[in-house]
Amino acid sequence: MSMRRRMVPTTPQISECVRALARSVRITAPFAGVFGGKVTRILNASGFDGAVFAGVDRVWLNFYAGLTEPVDEMHNVQGEITEFVKRVWMMFPHAEHLHMQVSLFTDSDDSQMVATLLGALATRKLQTIEYVHVSSGVRIGGLAGVTGLTHIRVQDDASLTECLDLVRRNAQTLVEADLGVVDAMDCLPKLTVDDSGELITYPKLRSLAIHVNLLPEVTAASFPALETLRRTTGHLHVANESPT
Repeated sequence: MSMRRRMVPTTPQISECVRALARSVRITAPFAGVFGGKVTRILNASGFDGAVFAGVDRVWLNFYAGLTEPVDEMHNVQGEITEFVKRVWMMFPHAEHLHMQVSLFTDSDDSQMVATLLGALATRKLQTIEYVHVSSGVRIGGLAGVTGLTHIRVQDDASLTECLDLVRRNAQTLVEADLGVVDAMDCLPKLTVDDSGELITYPKLRSLAIHVNLLPEVTAASFPALETLRRTTGHLHVANESPT
């Protein structure tokens, strides 16, 4: 009787049970890994190749760290972003909630690529699209063009003007906004009136947190669905506008 050698997989395999029971997933990775294609290659490796998590309805993406090389020196960044987004939605085809957090950046400003990635993810029709800003290295102003957000949380250094622009641009879809800005006496008027003096309406906004020392009364016409308004008067770790 000949002895047959048993082959042991060299990469981890995901069991059918795990695929069936999983309801949420968290992916933490450096942005360089997405822009350079490494994260997509890992998701395409034999342990994950073809894996579909049909029960997952919530995807958390936490991207960190600046790039080790400038974006303009990397090859096919746009294509790598497209492939990453395609792979994510192939693995989690029934996901209805997306949470994207940007944190722990270096001094490099990769805002435009962050906006491209967030914009590509947000093109899918979802119940929740949340952007959490915990980064002093990415300018919120670089997210120009990103729309469709339902939740915005700003927890680190950010320009007040850029915060307000992002919120106003997503006025029609926002459900919750937590803005980490301080000493912004005219914050609410800028949220409720555009540059031409026209009233801005947030038809779906249910919760608003603004960290300011002085705040006028809420204009009911701008927030018809508002259920919770939180005003924090204490000093936070978020910066005001930088002096020019």
